[in-house]
Amino acid sequence: MGTTGKDLPSSDAGGKSVTKSERDSKKGSCCLLADKIPARYVLAALFFVGHISMMISRGGFALAVVVMVNSSSRVTPANQSDTYQLCPSSGSGNTSAQNDQGELDWSESLKGVILGAFFYGYIFTQVVGGVLERKFGGKIVYGTSTLVGAVLNVLSPVASRTSPWAIFAVRFFMGLVAGVKFPSLYGIWGRWAPPTERTRLLAICYIGLPLGSIINYPLASFLAVELGWEYIFYIPGAFVAAWLVAWILLAYDSPAKHPRILEEEQKYIEEGIGTNRRQKPKVPWLKILTSPPVWALVIGQFSSNWGVFFLSTQLPNYMQNVLGFNIQTNGLLSALPFALSMVTMMASSAAADRLIQGGKIPKVWIRRGFVITGFTGMAICGLILANLTGCNPAAAVSLLCLTQGFNGLMVAGFRAVHVEFAPRFSGVTFALANMGGTLSGIFAPLLVGLITDNYPTPAAWSTIFYIGAAIQGVGGIFTAVFMRTEVQPWSRGKGDKDSFDKNVELAGSKDLVIANEHAEMPTKDVEMPNTKL
Repeated sequence: MGTTGKDLPSSDAGGKSVTKSERDSKKGSCCLLADKIPARYVLAALFFVGHISMMISRGGFALAVVVMVNSSSRVTPANQSDTYQLCPSSGSGNTSAQNDQGELDWSESLKGVILGAFFYGYIFTQVVGGVLERKFGGKIVYGTSTLVGAVLNVLSPVASRTSPWAIFAVRFFMGLVAGVKFPSLYGIWGRWAPPTERTRLLAICYIGLPLGSIINYPLASFLAVELGWEYIFYIPGAFVAAWLVAWILLAYDSPAKHPRILEEEQKYIEEGIGTNRRQKPKVPWLKILTSPPVWALVIGQFSSNWGVFFLSTQLPNYMQNVLGFNIQTNGLLSALPFALSMVTMMASSAAADRLIQGGKIPKVWIRRGFVITGFTGMAICGLILANLTGCNPAAAVSLLCLTQGFNGLMVAGFRAVHVEFAPRFSGVTFALANMGGTLSGIFAPLLVGLITDNYPTPAAWSTIFYIGAAIQGVGGIFTAVFMRTEVQPWSRGKGDKDSFDKNVELAGSKDLVIANEHAEMPTKDVEMPNTKL
């Protein structure tokens, strides 16, 4: 592969030095620091920061609703039960007046519909994102999606004051443009991530998601108190603008298109994943849609995401209306579950890596072990939350943190299985699972709104926790029983067994995060038979 026009850094991916004459013969760089870091890690850092800005931009709405909406008329002594009562105000300076000052008059059911609007749009563009990435390139698709989403987010205050359905439309279109992000991300990493580094590179990207939530809630509460709730939507736009500049200058769709990548790094990447030839087998839709292991991942994603989307859309609401926390304390405590999730995500991924590499336990039982532990823990925490009597904010917050901590184990559980049991069609199976997971983002806030409408008391919330525990318990059992890690027959072609087993063994010990390369799985640069599946 020629290197004309490439600006080589002072050291390559393997630490080898490059002579001054070689450096001088290449193009200059837009960023000195970027030239001293391997290009694939610069790309990972861009995705990491991009995910943080994405979560801050779209995630502040859940807390903003607490301040925007007037809650003074929703709970009266007449509609409280004898056993359960709203917690008294918690935290210094917190009064009922602070919680009731919102200027908008939305019912709980309407809030549930609006909070789920993002996911109504998000579910429609999962497959579209892969198509657009192939046609225009992931750099354009991912960057444009981020830009348009930030612009729509800035329109939220005006839309909220115009009408509930105006903000519903804004949130719907935010979800619509956001749905293309992850298919384009995996399309890019399909050309950038060597098999032995996928966990490391994808983990850098994904840690930005919980970290973004950790930053989002305290930042949103600070902005709401100090500047007004409108600034929850304005300030993130500055983060996105700064990130877009770096993205335009430093991100590229493939190593071959990068003007400054070190020749040794480009060769290392392209030889590792194979980029000159790709087999494009026909997708066996009927076999995929009738495969129990596929449905195990769909059900697992729905059940796991129920907890994630419940927290991301309803936690500030629960903190205010039931636990009685003021907006500052609300923001800080709402970030805690995501902090614990980030820790368990990293720890479980490292543990699964070590166990799989040890070879003493079958891989499927390692995955099942994390699935069983995670879903059992979530279900138990939900049942305890449902049976809390009186007002116990410390116990409630602790249990919510533990719930999300157990959910973090799913990364090492079923979320890694796509590249193991269907290496050719991991993008297809992940798209199906992600669509199932998105349904929980629609139904979770809708259910909360319907159950707590004019009745947001612990008694109503206990019903919600019972439902969540049932979903996670049943979903966990189904996922653990029907999940498989061996390559499925419909994902195999004649004569492919040995090559796939080799590739999957490599991927299985390393790929704990990658699950949606929305195109075919990259293969080595060898001729492969074109078989009907």
